[in-house]
Amino acid sequence: MRRMSDPAYVSESQDRLHGENIEPITQLCDSLEATDKGPIPYVDPALDIDEARILVLTSAPGPGTASGFLSHENDDDASERLLRVFSSAGLDPKYTIPWLVHPWTQEDYALNLTKERIATGVKPFNRFLKRVPRVVAIIAHGGESQKLIKAFSSTIGGSVLSAKAIKVFNAPALHTQSANRKFTPEELEDQMVETYGQAMRLCGIRPLVSGS
Repeated sequence: MRRMSDPAYVSESQDRLHGENIEPITQLCDSLEATDKGPIPYVDPALDIDEARILVLTSAPGPGTASGFLSHENDDDASERLLRVFSSAGLDPKYTIPWLVHPWTQEDYALNLTKERIATGVKPFNRFLKRVPRVVAIIAHGGESQKLIKAFSSTIGGSVLSAKAIKVFNAPALHTQSANRKFTPEELEDQMVETYGQAMRLCGIRPLVSGS
C-alpha cells in the first residue's frame, strides 16, 4: 500500500503544506485553483524546492491525485511505475519535483489534452519554474508534456531554458492511457530509466547503492 493511501499520512501531509520547503508551490496551487477551472492537487510536501534538480512533467491529474496530492506515493499505476523507474535508476525522489501540463483536474481524471488546454498550462508552468530555481533537467513524459515545452519555448519562455542551462529530456508517458504500441511496457520503462540516468549525470546526482 502506498503512503498516500493512509489517511493519517494524508492528514500529516496537509499539515506540512506551508513549510518553507514547499510553501511557494502551495501558494501557486491555491492561486490557480482560485481561477475556478477545477481542483488542483498540491505537490507532496515531503519534497523540497531547494533539493529539486529534476522536474517530472506529466499531462494532467490522474486517479492517484484523489489523495489531494501530486506525489510518487499515490496509489495508482503511474505513481508505482515512476517509483520503479526511480529505483532502477538509483534516483532518490528527494531530487525530483512533479508538475503538470494542465494542473486542473479534468472530469473522470481524463489525461488527454486539447491544444487549448495545453496552451492554458504555459503560464502556470512559467510560474512554477520560477519557484524551483535549482532545477537543471526536465523530464517531459509523453506528447502533451513535449508540446507544452515547445509552446513555452516559442512564446513567453523565449530563451528561459537555455539561459538557465535547463536541459529537456523527452520520455514515454507514465500513464497506461497513453500506451505506446511500438514497445512493450518493460521496454518503455527501460527507456525511462536510461533517460533519468542521463538527467542524473547532468545534475551530478550519484545513483543510490542498492539497499541504501
